Amino acid sequence: MALRHIDEPARRTPLVDDYQVVVAGGGTAGVIAAIAAARNGARTLLVERGGFLGGHIASQLLEHSAGWFDARGTRIVGGLPQELVDRLVAAGASPGHVRDDTGYTLSRVPVNHELFKSVVTAMCHESGVDLLMFSPVVQVLRDGDRLTAVIVENKSGRTAYAAGAVVDCTGDADVAERAGCAFLSEQTGAGDTQPVSLLFKLGGIDHAALLDHVDAHPEQFKLGVAPAALRGEAHVNLWGFGPQLKQAHADGVVSLARNELHYSGWALTGEAVINVTRCAVDATRADEMGRAEVVLRRQVQEFTEFFRRYIPGAQNCFLSASASCVGVRESRRIRGRTVLRDDDVRRGARFADGVLRGGFPIDSHDPKGASLDAAEHVAGGYDIPLGALLPERIDGLLVAGRCISAERRALASARITGTCMAMGQAAGTAAALAAHDGLAPGAIDVTLLQRTLKAQGAILGDGA
Repeated sequence: MALRHIDEPARRTPLVDDYQVVVAGGGTAGVIAAIAAARNGARTLLVERGGFLGGHIASQLLEHSAGWFDARGTRIVGGLPQELVDRLVAAGASPGHVRDDTGYTLSRVPVNHELFKSVVTAMCHESGVDLLMFSPVVQVLRDGDRLTAVIVENKSGRTAYAAGAVVDCTGDADVAERAGCAFLSEQTGAGDTQPVSLLFKLGGIDHAALLDHVDAHPEQFKLGVAPAALRGEAHVNLWGFGPQLKQAHADGVVSLARNELHYSGWALTGEAVINVTRCAVDATRADEMGRAEVVLRRQVQEFTEFFRRYIPGAQNCFLSASASCVGVRESRRIRGRTVLRDDDVRRGARFADGVLRGGFPIDSHDPKGASLDAAEHVAGGYDIPLGALLPERIDGLLVAGRCISAERRALASARITGTCMAMGQAAGTAAALAAHDGLAPGAIDVTLLQRTLKAQGAILGDGA
């Protein structure tokens, strides 16, 4: 085929509506950003490429939400994210903050993935957020350096929505890319970013037999508690199974060499979410994500068989669910007005424009190796500044989630869901304040933003 491009005819795109705030992406950052914007008085539209809200927690069957406390046990995330946890508990969708049995962090929030979708959708609706599903952003409009509208394509065709401010919570910075933003890494390759994964859920597990194995072989696991403390718990969190993984790879049962896996078990139902699959791809390329789908689905089958053959208590297990899409840890990162540096995370940096706190370990997965390439604890919490949510050149746009302006190790800490929810509250609130006063988000009064966030339960550093 000799053609290298086609010329499409000019088309007229209807401008459907004019919103004060448009949030792109209905994941953990996006739903909180939209709720924050709406509750702060902005007429808000949330556009989501998929058919439901909830992001990786819902679509990727993420084992739990983390990042709520720092290593000292100090709470670093509150406000709207904590309200969401409270509502999950009330709905029977989570036990709330429970002990991290591995000792990697202080606590985690296990979640019923199906109920999570309903709870976050209800929160958005009750807050007055308009929803547009199956609606990826395909283009944007700019007036000079000011972003003025987004264009989506869905069952209604190609439609545009004007916005006083836009919050990009797509994870891959899709809006920022279409707006012409600069990135800290302009071109990522398959071996340059953390690997993508596909989590899956097993049913039919005898947790009593499994814990007998943990009792007999505690050296095979990273445990923050004595094995006996796992008995009688509704939720069991394990990190290990190294000898079994090594044997299964040697036997040809699994094609992927791994040193450990993460097991998040619900003892009362005999279920467990398994985090073990890996594939190195550039997550911004559709062809590579298609390849990852094939590789990861094969790995899910292999590791299901691995549990049946090698793990006590799992001989009769079965695959009960798998993630609805490939899960991405890292792709584009904007070049912002401030870059959150790796050392900022390590030293617990404070910023005059700090609008949220992080504190999760630097958790970076090796795209091609058998384990993590960094699992570095940080001593305490650190600020994430507003400048890290603002592109350096484009006005009218904020980002929240794993596409913020951060160095790679800093992002490996800040990408966790609790932190991303706090980013969403900060970005959505900033967008509402900007739209209300007709300002670009970078021109708002940061002190007013900080006061507003604190009044609404968000946790900021002492200097803010």
